[in-house]
Amino acid sequence: MNNIKNTFRAGFAIAAGLVVMYSCTDTWDDHYNAGQSTLKFNGTTMQALEETAPDFAKVVKAYGFSRELSSDNTYTVWAPADGSFDLSDYVGANGERVADSAEVVNDFIKNHVALYSLSLSPKDQSFSLLNRKRGSMTSDGMFGHSKIDEQKNNISCQNGILHLIDQPSPYANNLFEMIAKQYKADTEAGKDTLSLYAYLYDEKVNKDTLIEGKSVSRGVDADGNKIWVSKYLEQNNTVLKNHDARLYEEDSLFIAILPSAKAWGERYKKAESLLKFNPSEDNRAPGTCDSLTRHYANTFAMTDLYYNQNANEHWEDSLKSTDYYNAWHGVNDWTQHVYYSKEPKDMPEDKEINDILAKCGDPVECSNGIAYLVDEYPFTAVEQFFKKIKVTASDASVNKLGSGDNWTYTKGVNKTFSMRAGTFTSTVNIPVYDDEGEIISYERESLRQPFSYVDFTPTSGNITVGFNVPNTLSGTYDIYIVTCPIWFKDDYANIPIEEWDARPYRFTATIIERDDEGKNIGQFPSKGKTLENPEPIDEKQKTIFLSQGGVTYNDKGQTVINDTTYLGQYQFKNAYYGRADYGVIIQIASSILSSQRKDFSNEMLISSIILKPHDEDAPVAEETKTRKSIQLTTSNIRK
Repeated sequence: MNNIKNTFRAGFAIAAGLVVMYSCTDTWDDHYNAGQSTLKFNGTTMQALEETAPDFAKVVKAYGFSRELSSDNTYTVWAPADGSFDLSDYVGANGERVADSAEVVNDFIKNHVALYSLSLSPKDQSFSLLNRKRGSMTSDGMFGHSKIDEQKNNISCQNGILHLIDQPSPYANNLFEMIAKQYKADTEAGKDTLSLYAYLYDEKVNKDTLIEGKSVSRGVDADGNKIWVSKYLEQNNTVLKNHDARLYEEDSLFIAILPSAKAWGERYKKAESLLKFNPSEDNRAPGTCDSLTRHYANTFAMTDLYYNQNANEHWEDSLKSTDYYNAWHGVNDWTQHVYYSKEPKDMPEDKEINDILAKCGDPVECSNGIAYLVDEYPFTAVEQFFKKIKVTASDASVNKLGSGDNWTYTKGVNKTFSMRAGTFTSTVNIPVYDDEGEIISYERESLRQPFSYVDFTPTSGNITVGFNVPNTLSGTYDIYIVTCPIWFKDDYANIPIEEWDARPYRFTATIIERDDEGKNIGQFPSKGKTLENPEPIDEKQKTIFLSQGGVTYNDKGQTVINDTTYLGQYQFKNAYYGRADYGVIIQIASSILSSQRKDFSNEMLISSIILKPHDEDAPVAEETKTRKSIQLTTSNIRK
C-alpha cells in the first residue's frame, strides 16, 4: 500500500511543483529586462549562436540543423554555454558527427529550440519544443532546470530570439520512448522478434502522421511537393490506441508496467499455449489460425499493463487499467481488470487482493508518467487473461441451432423460457451468551443471496439444454453448474417447509465443439464427451450428477439456495477465443426413469455454467492475501 501511495504522491508533487513554477509572476528579477528584446543582433539565430555559444553551434552545424536556424522561419533557441557539455560526445576533431544523427537532433538540438519568438518576461510561459516535449520559461530566468544568463538573453535576431543557459536541458523520455530505451539496454536473445518493443515499434502498427498545420515548409520542389523545414509528426500507434493507452502523448499521465524481453517472452509463450486454434475449422487462407494465435498472444501479454492516472481518481482505494475502461478488449467487466483494492468489500469473492505495484520495484519518472521496468509480471496469467468464464442461463445463452423448432442441442423443453432474478433473504436469531455460558439475548442476522435462474420445463420426459460457452482457451478448466432447488419456483413463503418440493436433480453433462453449421468437429466424438463425476455416489454410474436438493442450511441455520455442482476438470485442445461462429457447447440433460420421477425432478432451475481456469503454473496464494477461500464450495466434492 505504501508503495502505491508514495508513487502517486510523487507524481502529484511533480505536478504541483510545475504549477508553482508556472504561476510565479509576482517577482521579476531586476537583472532581467522588462520583456522587450534590448540586445540586437544583425543576423540569423544561427549566426548569433556561432558568436554566443560556439560549441552548441558546432553541434547544430554538424548535424545539419543550421539551415533551419538560417531560414526565414522564426525560432527561439536556448543555447547551452560552452563548457557545460562535452563537445567530443557529438563532434569529432574535424567537425564530423560521432553520434546517432536522429537521436542528437531530437534529444539534444530540438530539445533547446521552439517555434516563434519567446522573450523572457515577467510572465511564466509554457510551450512546445520542436521535439514535442513541453518546455517552460519562468519569470525568474529559468528554462526548465537550466538558468538563463542574466546578460545574454532576449537576443533579438532576424528570425527569432536567442537565450544563453548555464547547462543543457536534460531530455525527458516519455513512456513510449522508455520502451525503446529499455529494449536497447536489454541483452536477452531473441528480443528483436519477441519483446514489447518488437510488438509496439513494428512499422505495421506504429505509423506517424504528418500534421501540415503544425509543420513548417519553404516552397516546393520541382515536382510541386512541399519542402518541409520542420515536420510535426503525430504518432499513431494502433495497438496502444486499442488499449486506450497513448503512451507517446506528452500531455498524458500514465503508470506503465514495462516487462523486459525475457518477461514478455515467457508470458507470450504462456498465452500462445492457450491459443491453439484448430486449422481444420477454418476454410479461409492458410495461416489464418497462426495469425490469430500471434495476434491474441500479443494482446494477452499487453493486457492490464497501463493505468491512466487521470482516470484513477480514487487511487488510494484501487487501480483500474486502461483495459478496464476499454470495451474493445472484449470483457466489459470491472471484476476482470481491477488488480488492487484495499477494501475487500469492493473485490469479487474469488479474487485475491494484489497490490501489483508493490511487486514492481522502484518507479522511473518519465515526461508523461511513471514507468516500472520489470523482469517478471506482477500478476499471473490467470489474473491477466486466462479468465473465469461464467455463462448465465438466459434465452440468449441457450443453443438453438437447428431447423425451425427442431433444435440440435436443446431438446424436450418449452420454447419460451421463464427467467427470474432477485435476492433471497434468510434470517436467523443468533444467541448471545454471558461469561457463564447463559443466553442473555439474541441478535438477528440476515443472509442475502442474489439469484437468477431459467426454469427449464420439460415438454415430456427428460430435458436436454445446450449452453453456448464463448471464448474458451486451449487450457484446463474446472467446470461447474449452479442451480436453485426446485422448491424455489413455488410459493414457498405460504407453504410449510415439510411440503416443499425437495427432489434433487439427476443429470449428465456433455462437452461438444461445433462449427457455424452446428456440426460436431475437433477432437470430440460425434456425440460429444460425457463428463464423469469426480466423486460418484454409485461407481456404476460415473456420469450421473446429483444436486443437493431438499432444504439445506449453512452453519448458522440460514437457508442456502444456490447449489454449485462440480462437473469435473477438462482440458480443451482447441481455443475459440473471439470466434463467434465456432465454440463450445455444454449440454445438461436430466437422466430420470419414469419410475424415478417421484424421487428426482426432471424440471431444472439452472442459474449458470462456470469454467474456472485450472493453472498448474500459478503459485498458491498466501492465506494472508486472500479474504476468503477462492475455491467454489460444491455439494458433490470438497476441495
